[in-house]
Amino acid sequence: MKKDRFITIKNDINKLLKMSQYIDNILEPREKKVWEGKINRKILVTGLILGLIIILGISSFLIFKQTINYDSNGQQKQISGFIIGLVVLIIGLALLFLNFFSNFVVEYAITNKRIIIKSGLIGTDYKHIYFEQINQVIINVGLIGKIFGTGNLKIDTGKTETYSTGSGGTKIGGMRYQNVRTQTMYDLLKNIDNPYDIYNLIQPSITNRRESLYSGRADKESNS
Repeated sequence: MKKDRFITIKNDINKLLKMSQYIDNILEPREKKVWEGKINRKILVTGLILGLIIILGISSFLIFKQTINYDSNGQQKQISGFIIGLVVLIIGLALLFLNFFSNFVVEYAITNKRIIIKSGLIGTDYKHIYFEQINQVIINVGLIGKIFGTGNLKIDTGKTETYSTGSGGTKIGGMRYQNVRTQTMYDLLKNIDNPYDIYNLIQPSITNRRESLYSGRADKESNS
């Protein structure tokens, strides 16, 4: 009985750790998965360690500082450094581990039709980007990416965000209008291994899917 229970628990853990279980469940008919990946674990752990060093350093400095002077409404006041340091430590650790585990569960997959992004620390969320929606894919490899052999893929689907600069503005007819700018909103495959290989995998799929869409083959595939 105990052995059977242990086997059941082991199988459940293996299912949770296996990426394809989630992705395979949402594939469409005749859709095949050609690649799957996660955020590079070395980068996640490195970021966690650096974050811990920074948070512990700042909070330790504040905790061992007896009082912190600050100005409020022109009056000099004091607050316990221990309290501020403890608050920084608790909030910093909470945000750091939340970000770590949120990124840890992110999974990516590429099929012959789309890119799938799975996320969600508590629930499970899926984002689908069909190839015909993609305008371009941009590779972004920074210093850390060169060290670990990773990079980001920025996927442009034409989504934009308009925001105000909040300063200055243009004066027209006695009225001043704020300056407004528009920026592209990218979907991101973060810190994946071999980004150039993945780019070369996606680009032909985008071209082929667009060609099949324009020629009518995509409709035939969907109907069949």
